[in-house]
Amino acid sequence: MVNMHGKLKWILVGNMDNDSLSDYRRALLTSVGILLSMLTCGYYLVVNLYKNYNPSLHFYYLYLVVGSVAFLINRAGRHRLAKSIFLVCVNFVVFAFASREPEIPAVYLYFIVCSLMPLIIFDGNNKYMAAVFVALSITGYVIARFTTFSLVPSRYIEPAYLERVYNNNLVIVYALSLIAVYFLVIINHSVESSLQHREKQILEKNQTLVKTNEELDRFIYSTSHDLRAPLNSIQGLINLSEFSPSKEELATYHQMMRERLFKLESILNEIMQYSKNAKLEVEHKSIHLREQINRVLTDVQYLEGASRIKITVDVANDLSMVTDPMRIGIVLNNLISNAYKYSDLTKENPYITIRAVKTDREVTISIEDNGEGIDKIHQEKIFSMFYRATARSTGSGLGLYLVKESISKLGGAVRLTSEYGKGTLFTVVLPAS
Repeated sequence: MVNMHGKLKWILVGNMDNDSLSDYRRALLTSVGILLSMLTCGYYLVVNLYKNYNPSLHFYYLYLVVGSVAFLINRAGRHRLAKSIFLVCVNFVVFAFASREPEIPAVYLYFIVCSLMPLIIFDGNNKYMAAVFVALSITGYVIARFTTFSLVPSRYIEPAYLERVYNNNLVIVYALSLIAVYFLVIINHSVESSLQHREKQILEKNQTLVKTNEELDRFIYSTSHDLRAPLNSIQGLINLSEFSPSKEELATYHQMMRERLFKLESILNEIMQYSKNAKLEVEHKSIHLREQINRVLTDVQYLEGASRIKITVDVANDLSMVTDPMRIGIVLNNLISNAYKYSDLTKENPYITIRAVKTDREVTISIEDNGEGIDKIHQEKIFSMFYRATARSTGSGLGLYLVKESISKLGGAVRLTSEYGKGTLFTVVLPAS
């Protein structure tokens, strides 16, 4: 059915894949209008041949030829030229028969259809052409109705045939007018929907722009502060080391410098992750989740106190999913490293448990610990940019914000369940493919 519909569209308007929906519908209506007018013309041609009335046959032949040419020109993409040829020819033929047979009032009704067509098949960029063709139809009606000018001689019409032709014309004009009005409503609806869609896009872009500007302001302020603090500290330690004769003190200063440099590196890495997540398109690749988790665990195993924490990974070795490797890496790295950093080593058995379950449609990853936990007053803001929920936080405050933004890019969701002093559970739900 879809293929038949596509073939029919191709027959009527050719290839219009790069055109707008409104242009496509106007081109389609032009082809339909040409075919319907040719069908009407063919009907009366058969009737006249049957009645053996030959003086007006050349008008029918002319329109069938010119209509076919206009149809082919429209299919070739020369829509404006095709519309002009179509409207000039149909007005000419209607005028010819209306001026010849003033005693058949229904012939004049065809001028109504002729007046409607330009308003439908021309868009706003060609409104003057539409006005010209409407004026042409009105002029043709006035001349045919109120003057004696005629392109062909009059003929005697039997009363029975007169009534039949009158009824036929009335039905045809009524049907053509309904079709024209229907397409006009469809096109107006299409334009209105397009405007609403554009308005929605503009509002979304404005909201994104406002959000970006706010984030940029916070980013500049917080980053400059975070970078300045360790740099000032390093500068102070350098000054102290210049006046210290003790090797032990120098070793201490050097260790403190390394810690500040490590903090700087951590901040810069988070800034790079933020930039990549904001700019790079989502990449879809098949990954093994267990390998990604093991890679993160290897990177964080040397953090302070890591050897005391029991790690449980309940993830199948063959669990695979289609996602963005870079962004899933950001999510796992931040959540697992946070579980390490904010573990409670005063507890008897500190632990971190990582689980993952896959269904046909989604993968659910949970990272649970019995660390410090997060107070309720901080939980609503924990995913905000540069927000720090504890004085122990030494990072930039970008980590969980990056988690939320990365998951959003992947089309997933993240949930937080935490009780201060008892532990934290992060649950991440992502599409499986």
